[in-house]
Amino acid sequence: MIHHYQSTGDPAAYLQNFGVSFQPTLASSVVRPGERGIFIRRPRADHPGSTRPIAAFEAVSGRWGLIPLFSQTGSDPLFEARAEAAAAERNFHQPWKRGHRCVVLADAVVQDHGAPDHLLRVSRADGRPLAMASLWNGWRSPQDECVESFALLTVAPAGSDVRQPALLHDAWLEDWLSCPVEETSAYLRPCAQVGGLVSQEIPRG
Repeated sequence: MIHHYQSTGDPAAYLQNFGVSFQPTLASSVVRPGERGIFIRRPRADHPGSTRPIAAFEAVSGRWGLIPLFSQTGSDPLFEARAEAAAAERNFHQPWKRGHRCVVLADAVVQDHGAPDHLLRVSRADGRPLAMASLWNGWRSPQDECVESFALLTVAPAGSDVRQPALLHDAWLEDWLSCPVEETSAYLRPCAQVGGLVSQEIPRG
């Protein structure tokens, strides 16, 4: 289970990876379940009559905890989606089918790994951000408010029961966001298959 992650605060990471001019303004770089984080997606097609040029990608602030379309109250968020099952799961079927894929950039991700007193902190050896594959959704509340939310996709290495975030290679980012739905699963890999990672145990707390 992912305990929290450290959101990337460097505007250059958004510009270099996605061509998005964006200045992070979150109060804290640490994002925990239920808190707001930044994700990158293809722009929503909410205004088909607009003549404004549409950028390839956009940075969006949303809640970590995807709200299913059928939720009545929004009180049942989903923080992680099992990559191998998300396409068929009721909670994630619609975002998957609609191609509502996004990327969350993180300087590090901290997760439970079975130790009672420690968590595992994972980052890239080269200092660049981790790119976590995710799904987003827009849910309409009873008060007619559109709530943007997302869930992190996870995978399990062969022979392990410990879930890990699905990390994307730098060269895959635009393809992940734009590929046909039937190609989605090809980009989802355990951390060890992405390479160049540093793992460090840190005290739980």
